[in-house]
Amino acid sequence: MKRLKYLALLFLFGCEEVVIVDLPSEQNLIVVEGWLSDSLGNQPIRLTRSNSFDAENPIEPIIDAQVLVQSRIGELFSYSHSKSGYYHAETPFRGEEGREYRMLALIDTIEIRSEWDRMPNKIIISGIQSFSFQENDPNNSDQQITIYYPKVTAIDPLGTRNFYRWIFFKNTEILNDIEPITIQNDRLFDGNIIPNDFQGFQYEAGEIMTVQLQSISQASHDYLSLLRSQLTTLGTAGGTTPAIVEGNVRNLEDPTNQILGYFGTIAISQDSVLAE
Repeated sequence: MKRLKYLALLFLFGCEEVVIVDLPSEQNLIVVEGWLSDSLGNQPIRLTRSNSFDAENPIEPIIDAQVLVQSRIGELFSYSHSKSGYYHAETPFRGEEGREYRMLALIDTIEIRSEWDRMPNKIIISGIQSFSFQENDPNNSDQQITIYYPKVTAIDPLGTRNFYRWIFFKNTEILNDIEPITIQNDRLFDGNIIPNDFQGFQYEAGEIMTVQLQSISQASHDYLSLLRSQLTTLGTAGGTTPAIVEGNVRNLEDPTNQILGYFGTIAISQDSVLAE
């Protein structure tokens, strides 16, 4: 079967990460991208359709949907379209720890709905430091340059299963070229400092190193893990076979009509330090 590329943009607080997934050429699937945070805001959700990589516009925004977010206790948050398939809550709100949320949308005559996702308890970054090491200057083999990287202090709660995602920023720009999806679970460090020796995320002197620790649900972790496996092994001899990554959104009238993407919850702790 002839295959083509679909570009899925994972939305994250104004930052976009390009994810490439193979899809059958005859499909034109709805894609949902949304992460509800515990920070007060308009909680963006993006709705698009899959399209050919070589199409004039590889992303086809959905601009006329009806979108709601619902809490398990019955709260409803109405959304309206802004641009490029992005929908924003008409009234700013935040997710509450321990509360479950889901997204509902009507697209043409198609009703879609995500599964419930529980807002995790926030794990706080209690400190952040700047570390450095020396390496050979790629432009001058006779000299060395100083590379800086951040390291944070955050304690994993003892006795509970916890799941995390790390996001790194250089000044105001997200660093996603090293590893676009950095996730952890606490199976090996329950109750201890969360390991975060990420020397691959490199900075120069004077740059602002910002680290965001997101507490996520197990379902979110499992989805991101599948998505990461497509990104990190795609195209290698022993890698994962390219496939559609199934999310948590369903077509209510026809469950066999697959919906791509994910709607989940994240509790965010963030801190910054100057590279010096």
